[in-house]
Amino acid sequence: MVKKAAQLPSIGIIGGGQLGRMFLQNSSRYGNPVYILEDDENAPAAQLTHHFIKGSLQDAEAIRALAEKCDILTYEIEHINTGVLLALEQEGKTIIPSPRILQTIQDKGLQKLFYREHRIPTADFRLVNSPEEWLSAMQEMGGGKFAAKSRKGGYDGKGVFLTDLDSIAADPSVIPFDGPVMIEKFIPCKKELAVLVAVGRDGDTKVYPSVDMAFHPVSNLVIYLFTPSDIPLQIEQAAQELALQTVKAFGGAGLFAVEFFLDQQDQLWVNEIAPRPHNSAHHTIEGCYTSQFDQLFRILTGLPLGATTFRQPAVMLNLVGPENGSGAYALEGIEEAASTAGVYIHLYGKQTSKPHRKLGHVTVVADTLEAARSKADYIDSILRVAII
Repeated sequence: MVKKAAQLPSIGIIGGGQLGRMFLQNSSRYGNPVYILEDDENAPAAQLTHHFIKGSLQDAEAIRALAEKCDILTYEIEHINTGVLLALEQEGKTIIPSPRILQTIQDKGLQKLFYREHRIPTADFRLVNSPEEWLSAMQEMGGGKFAAKSRKGGYDGKGVFLTDLDSIAADPSVIPFDGPVMIEKFIPCKKELAVLVAVGRDGDTKVYPSVDMAFHPVSNLVIYLFTPSDIPLQIEQAAQELALQTVKAFGGAGLFAVEFFLDQQDQLWVNEIAPRPHNSAHHTIEGCYTSQFDQLFRILTGLPLGATTFRQPAVMLNLVGPENGSGAYALEGIEEAASTAGVYIHLYGKQTSKPHRKLGHVTVVADTLEAARSKADYIDSILRVAII
């Protein structure tokens, strides 16, 4: 017996950046109404939606206005008003991932405490409330190098400060943060990896293959990612198992990107987790059978999860604003890049460039990872964001 067609559920996204834009590009295949809440009418996702609500991501009334129009709510950025979301969830609104999960993840201190409580391997850390507490916290952890992170508000490398005990002892004035900070022991690592995990509303799970990430030394942004990773099979299996264990500990549906350090002894340490689509998984649009955005759509609407295997090896590189200026920009080399087979250019529709601002990405696919890397190196050499 054929089931009667159900009305397409409407989806509300809190945040109108490039993640919302790429979600819309995918969801348009299905036809569901998608509403975007954002305070900028020219934001990347706002440019593509017919259903736009202007408002701050912290404004409880604006979020409630979005909720009134939508069957399901999600978000594409962590730094939003969780208080109203918790209230809406208690009132019966479907929010994925749960704001209960977001409340823990958006505070890096609570996130690390969660890992410790659930015996998830993570770097040693201390929570401090003022610069005066830094030195003793570092001494307790045995000195050496550290990564200090603002507990709230950091993203895309912002809110992170790499330092060491001797530097802080010699000149405490170099400390850039006044408020609550999580200070963690620096882990010298072979690689930084990411694993994307999908959890359906019915509890079904799917895990994507690991990706290698390479970061810019100044901005701390991902500049390259490679998949499949060249790590040994046993480490790949361990990374997928640990990512799934970490996500299951939160106990809710959603799409989660788990980032790891792989140390010199091949030990995996969970760095942090994002409860949303992630820059480290943009390659899934062309490289996997189910993109991260299609997977999120399936999770939100209750469709079966899609296959996570990759179709071809892939390399992704971010297109970011140059360090030497801000303003209107053009992408030089786009003709040559577009004429190269297996090259997919994604521009986010941002009106202006700023130093290290993510303006787009390019995914390169090929029959082998070596061929994809070689092609990506060529694309990287010809594509330039130029201020005009």
